[in-house]
Amino acid sequence: MGNALKGKDDQFSYIKNRVSMLNDVVESMEPPVDAEELKRVEDMIQSLNGKVVRFRQDRKEEE
Repeated sequence: MGNALKGKDDQFSYIKNRVSMLNDVVESMEPPVDAEELKRVEDMIQSLNGKVVRFRQDRKEEE
């Protein structure tokens, strides 16, 4: 899948890029937005949340 992001700076850059990508997707949507588009946004948010939780756990383990 790719190299693990272990460095704090790399992890934060990853989160920033994903937030930017999510913003781009939402900004590109035009009303009316259908259920499939909303599900896509929801899936992206859940995936991003999973990464944030993982990165937070990595930092706790480092302490």
